[in-house]
Amino acid sequence: MEEIKQWVEKLEGVVEWSKAHPGSTLRELEGQVHEVIEQIRVELMEDAVAQQGVGGVMEEERCECGGRWVFQGYRKRWVTTREGAIRVRRAYYTCEHCGAGFFPPGSAVGDERGME
Repeated sequence: MEEIKQWVEKLEGVVEWSKAHPGSTLRELEGQVHEVIEQIRVELMEDAVAQQGVGGVMEEERCECGGRWVFQGYRKRWVTTREGAIRVRRAYYTCEHCGAGFFPPGSAVGDERGME
């Protein structure tokens, strides 16, 4: 996987930074490690969630007003996870009758509080 190679390069970058800054403090080193690990954590979560699908609705599912959901395309949105906020690509629907918008839940995404 290309992502894994990129993550290894980021980790190696921390080691290279450390070599280039021999007088750095423990706090500075810790900051470098934390920044890279956080980037990798978010990218890993986004990639893993993307593998689970984008959500969808069944033909018979209806809006609270009784209207049918009409697929509008895919949108990115923020999702709050235990690891922090990540961006995911999700199916987006609107009601043909009242115009309400809806991101259906997917099997991989539990807590979908967030914004477009």
